[in-house]
Amino acid sequence: MSRSVPSALQAHLDSGATTTTLLLKIVPRAPEYPPVGITALDRDVPYDDGEGDSSEVVYHAVVGMVPAAVQQSLSMGVDNTEFKHLISEYGLALEEADIVAGVYDYAEFVLMLVNYEDTSMGHVEIMRGELGQMRIEQGMAFWTEQTSMVKRLKQSIVEKDSLTCRAIFGSQPIGTVDAEVTQRFPCGFDTSALWTAGTVTSVGLETNRTFTASALGLAANACVPGMLRWTTGANAGRAYEVEAQDGDGVVSLTFETMFPIDAGDTFEIRPDCTKWKDGHNGCKSFWGDDWVLHYRGEPYIPVSDADAINTPGATVGTGVA
Repeated sequence: MSRSVPSALQAHLDSGATTTTLLLKIVPRAPEYPPVGITALDRDVPYDDGEGDSSEVVYHAVVGMVPAAVQQSLSMGVDNTEFKHLISEYGLALEEADIVAGVYDYAEFVLMLVNYEDTSMGHVEIMRGELGQMRIEQGMAFWTEQTSMVKRLKQSIVEKDSLTCRAIFGSQPIGTVDAEVTQRFPCGFDTSALWTAGTVTSVGLETNRTFTASALGLAANACVPGMLRWTTGANAGRAYEVEAQDGDGVVSLTFETMFPIDAGDTFEIRPDCTKWKDGHNGCKSFWGDDWVLHYRGEPYIPVSDADAINTPGATVGTGVA
C-alpha cells in the first residue's frame, strides 16, 4: 500500500545512516483516560502527531516493545501483529491495574516511524487500527494485539432474520443525545428508571462472582436476566451480566469481575430483556401491547418448515450423537 512520507523524513531515510524508531500510540475508548505512548527506543520520545487535541505525547522507553513481523498487504485480508511490553513499576500512565481492568482493550492505535533525533521531520504511518484484549504474562510483561482498519469492513452491515429480538435492550435511535447505546433499529425502551442501587454486605466463596446485598429489596429473579454496574470499589465503572438473584439479595454474576468484590462496594442493578416476545422479562413485560412496534425479530417464522424457508441455524445439529 502507498504511504505519504514527509519530504524531510524521506531524505533522511535515503541518506543511508538513519536514526529512526517506532512509536505506538494507544487511545483508550474511555475519554477519562489520556492517550499512552510507547517507543522501541532506549529513551523517551516526546512527539506531537497533530491528531486529536494536538497535544504532545511522551512515548515511554521503560515500557518498550518487541514487535512481531509488521507488514501490510494489498489484499482485503485483515493485517495483524503482536507486541510484547514490560510492565512498568514507576507509576506511568499505563499501569497493571488498568490493563487487568480492560481500560485499553479494543482501544484505537497508530504505529508510526519517526526520526528520534529530529521529530520535526514528521512521521510515516506504518499501521492503524484497533487493539484486541491485552493480556498479562507472569506479572512482568503484557501483550498487545494490533489489527488493521480492514477488520471493520468484515462486519455485517445488514440485518438477518431471527426468531429473537436483535436490538440491544434500552438502545435508542442513532443521534439520540446522552444515549448509552444507539442502533439503526433500536429497542427504544428507557431503562434509566429500572436501576436499583445496592451495597455489598457480604461476599460469597467466589469473591469475583457472588455476593449479598441484604437491603436490595427486589423480588426473586427480578433481574434475571439482568445487568449490574459497579459505582464504587475496585471494579467501579464496569458492567456485568447477572446470572442469578434471589429475594434475600444474593446475586451471582455470569462472568468473574476483574477484581475481588469487597463488602461496602456499591452498585446499580436492573432487569434485562430475554430477547423473546413472551415470558418473564420478555418484550411484552416492558412494552405490553406495543411490543410489536419495538420487537426487532421475526417470532412467527414457522420453524417446522425451517429447512424449506432457510431459517438461520435450521440445519445446525444439536450436538447429540
